[in-house]
Amino acid sequence: MDNRLYLRLASVSILLIAAAVPVTISAKTLETGLQELSVAESYETILDKKIASEAEPLQKSLEQIDVMAKISSFPAKRIYHISDTDFNILSRIVEAEATDKDIKSKILVANVVLNRWKSGEFPDSIEGVVFQRENGAVQFSPTADGRYYSVHVTESSKESVERALTGEDYSEGALYFVERSIADPDNVSWFDSALTKLFEYQGHAFYK
Repeated sequence: MDNRLYLRLASVSILLIAAAVPVTISAKTLETGLQELSVAESYETILDKKIASEAEPLQKSLEQIDVMAKISSFPAKRIYHISDTDFNILSRIVEAEATDKDIKSKILVANVVLNRWKSGEFPDSIEGVVFQRENGAVQFSPTADGRYYSVHVTESSKESVERALTGEDYSEGALYFVERSIADPDNVSWFDSALTKLFEYQGHAFYK
């Protein structure tokens, strides 16, 4: 018989006998029985805590595995469907416009291109949006100064485009952006007077 169970039964028996025939059981015997019961309960409590503490990391690992399995089984789906050629064009303009910036900045650049593409006010293709000229002026300066052609497209730029295509959007509907610190002052003045400024992020000011 398990020692803990034996101690419990023995202690409970002592208590029952003491209750039924109090005159035949000494106070010392009763005290000993209570101490044994307390020791058994303490041991069980310690054992339960030890089992719980050892099981907790395993439980967390199983939960993480379950989450990762769900993510890999159900990858985010694109809500914008574009050709491989347009994907490469979008990735390259994102890299050229946000080379030194974080992935959110890159997603924002992709957001603006996609916003233009779906707005009806700009060309109806990604290529058309990126290479559009208005009165002879390009809409995205890297297509004129050579950066579009010279950059090495990183994995983070490709990831940002993929995330934008699945609907990740921080742009608040922006259709324009400008890096004020390096842009022509006349261009910046036009942005401020003709458009509605929305916000700034990592040096880019966004407008609609």
